[in-house]
Amino acid sequence: MFDKELAELEPSPYDFRFKFEDATGKHNYRNGDWEAHAMFWRECKRGGSEKALEWMNHTFNEEYPKRGMAFAIGNLAKRPQTWQLLGVIRLDELQQAALPL
Repeated sequence: MFDKELAELEPSPYDFRFKFEDATGKHNYRNGDWEAHAMFWRECKRGGSEKALEWMNHTFNEEYPKRGMAFAIGNLAKRPQTWQLLGVIRLDELQQAALPL
């Protein structure tokens, strides 16, 4: 059921990527998550591709990092040697409350 629906999703004309640096060096991951393309098309319907890109840029480069985010990294059976960005997870960072002593 879902495979047919996913097969009908048109990829966007853009290659969405995340560039970042951590203790192991610089990274440039292509966002292989189909939801990013679905997000692009949904926002295009609301205001066109320019507005969609602006909204996605704000969401992924400003809002998510401020609130907390994580990357789902993995590999696929077709390419077990290649690590890919499979998804982006927004996580609200929680602060531990002070315990009464």
